[in-house]
Amino acid sequence: MRSNHKARMDRLIARHPDLVYADGAMHRRDQLLVPADQAEAAGQAGSAFIERVEAFGEIGVHRIRLRPESRVNVPEFAAQLRERHNLSATPNHILRGEPEYEGGPYNSPAPHASVPAPVSTGEGRVVTVAVLDTGITPHPWFTGTEWWPEVTPEQLDPVAEGCDYELDAQSGHGTFVAGVLLHKAPNARLWIERVLDDIGVCDELGLLHGLHRVHKREKATGARVDIVNLSLGGYAHADHPSPVVAEALRRFGVQTVFVTAAGNNGTDRPFWPAALKDCVAVGARASFSDHGWWVDAHAPAVDVAGPFPTRNGSGDIEPGYATWSGTSFAAPQVAGAIARLANEKDISAREAAELLLNTADRSADPELGVEIG
Repeated sequence: MRSNHKARMDRLIARHPDLVYADGAMHRRDQLLVPADQAEAAGQAGSAFIERVEAFGEIGVHRIRLRPESRVNVPEFAAQLRERHNLSATPNHILRGEPEYEGGPYNSPAPHASVPAPVSTGEGRVVTVAVLDTGITPHPWFTGTEWWPEVTPEQLDPVAEGCDYELDAQSGHGTFVAGVLLHKAPNARLWIERVLDDIGVCDELGLLHGLHRVHKREKATGARVDIVNLSLGGYAHADHPSPVVAEALRRFGVQTVFVTAAGNNGTDRPFWPAALKDCVAVGARASFSDHGWWVDAHAPAVDVAGPFPTRNGSGDIEPGYATWSGTSFAAPQVAGAIARLANEKDISAREAAELLLNTADRSADPELGVEIG
């Protein structure tokens, strides 16, 4: 059963007062994103409306802030810049991993009995999976792994004290997603990045920064991320995908596989970034799942069991377990299946994804289904 829609929206607006909701999509008020090399042209085209331009050189994007008194319709202005000036402009869309709109979970988590931990064999090649989510909390499933000591304080999920799981908090979402993935691929090496807050919200700029941190880690370690799991997303105005997010994904190269949640609104409307051609879009085997030509696979995603943080009577965080439903938890099953195949067969993640999604051979993972046609 879904949570209270109005109460959640009221809570969301209270936390993010600059949110604008229109056409089934959300964006930051009076903000545009453009590639750095197009910022000057965009500034000239919109000089009558622009308050200031903020440069984020490390991610190759500028944020244009419009003057509030100009009352510019941001999606329409972005469309004009694209159509009249051939600029890759986009509203700073809101992305979520939150029930009801737009993203990963379909319902609230429910307590569950202990679930046996996945056991790594330590065999096969190391497959690295980046999980961009709410962060992660200490849990017996994770703390004994080789990758856990690499988790920094910035990558931990703070788990809001007194959080209301029914209305707003997604504290524990990243922990649950990581657990579902690890259960499928015990030998995987996880890289954790926190991009969603505890109500499951980030904007495109925040996602771009998270992706950039993964890039920096690749350069610093000399390792390549094989798979990126994104159990988040949203709809876009006029169903136009974000060009700056699409470009950020392309920078990783074709050997990195992006596995993304397809959304939980039971519609065929494209859900981004899942609907990008560079992503493996994963729906749920359930009526609430988004669907359509852009969905590549389906996985079980109703009452999935996994690790989850709880608070004891003293308010301290303790490891626990829960069941949860949504495409947020379908995506890491597919990401984990790809990682496991790559590990066991000593092949690239791209080759493993192609093997898994080959509609002619479901033996790779019989629990997963593929959208045909």
